[in-house]
Amino acid sequence: MKIAVFVSFFCVMMFSYTLSASAQYHDIHRRGTGYYSGTEKISDVQLSVLLEQSGSGLTIEDVEKYRKGFKTGRGLLVGFGSLTGAGLLTLGIGTVGLMVEGVAVGIGTAFVGPLAVFAGQGVDISYDSRFYGVAVAGVCATLTGIAGLVAGTTVLCIYKKRMNNVSDVCNSVPAVSLSFGAQRYGTGLALNF
Repeated sequence: MKIAVFVSFFCVMMFSYTLSASAQYHDIHRRGTGYYSGTEKISDVQLSVLLEQSGSGLTIEDVEKYRKGFKTGRGLLVGFGSLTGAGLLTLGIGTVGLMVEGVAVGIGTAFVGPLAVFAGQGVDISYDSRFYGVAVAGVCATLTGIAGLVAGTTVLCIYKKRMNNVSDVCNSVPAVSLSFGAQRYGTGLALNF
């Protein structure tokens, strides 16, 4: 009988150690400007409750500012990326135009020059390119676009970091859980918060 009690007590204790109580934390992550717990989107009310519980001093108004800054950075990247692409296209067209005009003037000079010398006349060939302005506009648009991309990347990275900080703060708040298992002074129920 003593062996049966000992074995059953031993089995209960081993089972209770496998059900040990531990604090559970939220699994909140950010996707875009939204916060999710698993696949469920967290509302602003739930987010503000978690921020209040964390004691970090962050409010839902701060989160809205971070969202607005994140969206602004994303918009800057899209807008100035398009400007950079258009500038590079314009610069390419201007460069090819300058090159074609230069080749045409060079070939013309090579053929017309000897004929003019044999005819006893001077050669007056001027190179007045019509693509110079296009190339300069392409360079200006490209440089402006690159400057905007640098600004947009900076803004996006700053606000992305701040929004990730919000999810870290929310994840630091332990969730309340009730569990059965081995506790500090024996086996029983544990309310963790």
